[in-house]
Amino acid sequence: MPSGNILTATDIINLIVGGIDKTTLETELTASNWISTPARGGSKSGSGTIWTSPNNQSSVRIMTKPDGSSYARVYNGPGGGAPGEQPLNTFGQPGNRVETHFILLP
Repeated sequence: MPSGNILTATDIINLIVGGIDKTTLETELTASNWISTPARGGSKSGSGTIWTSPNNQSSVRIMTKPDGSSYARVYNGPGGGAPGEQPLNTFGQPGNRVETHFILLP
């Protein structure tokens, strides 16, 4: 997918499933005019960023764990996991924790 064409949660899921690293994903989100805000992290999840789509229909939370590995979760709302939002699996449907944590390439 060329730079600047990430429009939906499905676009993000397709990139992640196809294999992408954190830096490239964030570069693509920036080029597609997604808005970034710091994400609250913890001792296990590490630090991260919530990226919200320009139309506020979806979001992705990208976290970097203390060991340096990164993962992403895609949500069906603009808050990166805010109350009422559900994380999405590879089919773009709400899923459980295992189905919705996508490991990013190193």
